Amino acid sequence: MLLNVFERLLIRNILPQIQGMGFGTQESSRILLETMFTEKEAEDLQIKVEGQSVTWKTKDDEGNDIPQVKDCQVSKGVKRMVGEHLVQLSESNKLSWEHNTLFKKFVDDWEKYLEEDD
Repeated sequence: MLLNVFERLLIRNILPQIQGMGFGTQESSRILLETMFTEKEAEDLQIKVEGQSVTWKTKDDEGNDIPQVKDCQVSKGVKRMVGEHLVQLSESNKLSWEHNTLFKKFVDDWEKYLEEDD
């Protein structure tokens, strides 16, 4: 699954919040979290957390683009659990704007959650 830096950072925060995972899904989650950013990526991106704000570099010192999107291996179990978590947030009106792209990637039938315009 293609995930940008922001989405990968969100997933790192979401996965530990999810309760009720079986061992296989926990193991898949652990592997995903460990492979989300390589040491080289982390070094290049220079991710910084300051209070509620998170920043990272998009260009290197020579002005070249730093890749922001990575193909992450998300298991079916992890996809389902994250999707269910996002649906729960939506149904309890706690879904934040930042979750929008993740919702579309992790909830297979996300279109059914759209409200019709009158």
